[in-house]
Parts: sequence; C-alpha cells; structure tokens
Amino acid sequence: MSANKKHCAPCDSDGEGYVYAVLTAVFCPCHLPWLGIVLGGSAAGALVERHFWPLAILFGVLSLFTFYKAARILL
Repeated sequence: MSANKKHCAPCDSDGEGYVYAVLTAVFCPCHLPWLGIVLGGSAAGALVERHFWPLAILFGVLSLFTFYKAARILL
C-alpha cells in the first residue's frame, strides 16, 4: 500500500456537501409553484399562495446560501 494518499476534501466532509447540494435543489425558487400545486387545498397551500413573493425571495436567498456552502465543500 502506498503511504502517499492524495487528500480529498469532499471525501472528508462526511457527506455534508451532498446535504447542502440537496438543500440547494429543495430551496430552488423554481420549485415554489409546484409546492403550491402539491399543497393546494390545505393551509400550507394557502400560505404559499398568499405569501408567494416573500417566500420566493426567502427560497432564493436560502438556495444561494446552500449552493455557496455546497460549492465550498465539494469543489
């Protein structure tokens, strides 16, 4: 066995980068209309419909933050 192993940052993160990558996809604002359709007829669907733009901004900020964290860990 070789004593010279290359350091692999994504391998040492215990999957944290992949969690952030999945959260990036979940918090993508483009999924907000689908969320409203899936939750339609419920109180959560009414919340999404009534507060669409503030939620879109919040989801956008969260998506950018989680993308930044995933990129820092995985790249």
